Amino acid sequence: MLPIHDDSSSISQEQITQAYLNAIELIDDRVTPYLGKATTRALVQGAATRVQNTYPFLSCLTNRPYTDIVPSIIHEQLSGITAQELVQGLDALLQECFAGLRELTGDLIVPPLHEEVAQQLQQAQ
Repeated sequence: MLPIHDDSSSISQEQITQAYLNAIELIDDRVTPYLGKATTRALVQGAATRVQNTYPFLSCLTNRPYTDIVPSIIHEQLSGITAQELVQGLDALLQECFAGLRELTGDLIVPPLHEEVAQQLQQAQ
């Protein structure tokens, strides 16, 4: 996916994080009518668990719902993380979420939702 340019100094880590949290919220909004509100939160927590070894800064998403995450509050967890690493980690998280959705629904929801999320992230640049 990686539509956000990670080499741009005009976009901060907080803005990147907020863009991806907004993308997860979009997924939540689209999935809730079919699978319920708790499903997306469980998907995000499971995805974070699967990628936290590679991207330890995402461990904050393993024990709490993504809705409790505020980009400015997790600033200290991003200490030493480059914008490129942040984008890669958040993109890996989204891909794991889509993999989980694909397991639950097949190709019913994922292809159009994937495209919608990619467009939203592209607009966040």
